[in-house]
Amino acid sequence: MKERKLGRRGFLAGAASVLSLAGASATSGCAVRTGSRDTARGSGGGRKGVTTLTVMMPPSEVTPEVIKGFETANPDITINLIKDDQTRLTAMLAAGEPPDVARESATGFAFYPARGLAENLDPYVKDSSLIKESDLAPINDLWRYDGQMQGRGPRYGLTKDYSQDATLWANRTLFEQAGVDLPPDTEPLAFEGIPELAARLTRNTKDDKTAVFGYGGTVDLTMAQLAHMVAAQGGSLFNDDLSAVDFSSPEAVKAIQYWLDLARANVSYGPTRPNPAGWDGNAYIAGRIALLSMGYWFQGQLAGTPEVAKVSVFLPAPTFAGKRLSPTYYGTGVWIPSKAKNKDAAWRFVEYFIAGEPAKQRAASGWGIPSLKSLEPLMPHKTPEERQVYEVQRRELPYFDIVVVATPYVRPQALAKILSAEFKAAVPSGTSAGKVADSLNRQINDLIAQEKGKVG
Repeated sequence: MKERKLGRRGFLAGAASVLSLAGASATSGCAVRTGSRDTARGSGGGRKGVTTLTVMMPPSEVTPEVIKGFETANPDITINLIKDDQTRLTAMLAAGEPPDVARESATGFAFYPARGLAENLDPYVKDSSLIKESDLAPINDLWRYDGQMQGRGPRYGLTKDYSQDATLWANRTLFEQAGVDLPPDTEPLAFEGIPELAARLTRNTKDDKTAVFGYGGTVDLTMAQLAHMVAAQGGSLFNDDLSAVDFSSPEAVKAIQYWLDLARANVSYGPTRPNPAGWDGNAYIAGRIALLSMGYWFQGQLAGTPEVAKVSVFLPAPTFAGKRLSPTYYGTGVWIPSKAKNKDAAWRFVEYFIAGEPAKQRAASGWGIPSLKSLEPLMPHKTPEERQVYEVQRRELPYFDIVVVATPYVRPQALAKILSAEFKAAVPSGTSAGKVADSLNRQINDLIAQEKGKVG
């Protein structure tokens, strides 16, 4: 699930600090717990006999109610909440004084265990009475890393909730006004047909200004979207050990061409027509986007505008090259740094946040699919609108699969900066997909080679 403030996008200088820190101490890329666990009492400062647990997460997620509930159940622990900030986290990690619990996107998380910066949570899960391995949704495998590949090996984090992020929201009223039939919610559209559909839905005013865009979401080159489309064709953006990318494969070039064509079709906001609101979700709610690429979590956002929720229909993720695949692009969750001072207390917070009352409330709110399968029945499905979303999402789950969208050697933010700049230049210039691919290969592989030497 994305943050509710909804920022999706650097960070390269900060990443270099972590790389320098880790270069001298990281081993094969897998951090393992050694020695006995810390005691929850009396560590971390604060009142005598009380652990002060530093949690770096947004206050919108760790609310005063969440803190009160945890501290009431755990009177020997007090929460020190600090705002989620990547630059500050980098500095804290470099200083060897990390928070006890931190927040990250699962898809880009391998960066940390590759440097020995994350605690292996497998022993904690094994001993937990609240979180069982068999109850973990498949999304949680994105937190595994075996020193070479993401998705296997020890588990270093847990997702709080997530979405299958290529799913769609359609505004029934705008479809009707354009004279376009609403797609059925039982069968996916094809990505290849979206530009034409979006063109039929786009409406301009008499002075040739766009009143309604046919399509919205992220019309850009992103690693997640490209990796999704390449995987749907049976390929991969990365080599076996994630140490190189190949955007010049036929599968990748086809995916790049799709996004170039869509951006050049003038049916959406994009690099040549930035959204003045900064985020397409707001434009959809304002009735300016007919078809929006946004995950299940957007149901929570629509709860604040019931009039829009009533005319919104949730649709499956589109196919690409005929293959139905519905991954997550983010999968936000929590992890414990390997140098955290209060790991046992941190785990108690993770258990509470992932499996306790906060998790139940999140599941019932519609802000994301819960991390635990046992909580899925709590997802809202009382009203007709909720039932429609619930049933589509229930049918979508079998099409989830792990898609690797990042390399452990470079921060995802650095990759995003390169892709976005290349796309922004290519769309108006008419640059071919092949030339874009070649440029991306040079820039990203040079960066990976440079940073890979600092790990190990």
